[in-house]
Amino acid sequence: MNNIEYINLLNEKNKLLNDILDYTKSKTFQISEDEVERVEYYLKRKQDMYNHLSILDNKISNINPNNIEDKEVNFIISENNKTIKEILKLDEEKKQVMSSILNLVKKEIKSVKNISRTNNGYLGVYQNTVGGSLFDSSR
Repeated sequence: MNNIEYINLLNEKNKLLNDILDYTKSKTFQISEDEVERVEYYLKRKQDMYNHLSILDNKISNINPNNIEDKEVNFIISENNKTIKEILKLDEEKKQVMSSILNLVKKEIKSVKNISRTNNGYLGVYQNTVGGSLFDSSR
């Protein structure tokens, strides 16, 4: 019974890995600040898939199959390894685009902070003079 359960879990893992690969392939991103929300959703969805994969891996590791040299098992493991390599390759490509998007966002945040500091400095001086405290000739 352990062998059948083990093979079923390996097949389930294979299906999930293929789903992750398909999802990874299907998403493309442009280097633009407008992509931030899409990237965030993509990463959250992918993390959910990886969490499920982790649960499967734990189940698989808790089973001791009687005959690990089974051809079907070796084939499934081999396919899983190929799929994992493809996912890692795609992730590396997407990582570069996401890093570029992150750098754009960081620059914009820095720009907004500089504008905010300038505005606060200007408004602070302006508010002091409008109330008459700086230019009140009666004092």
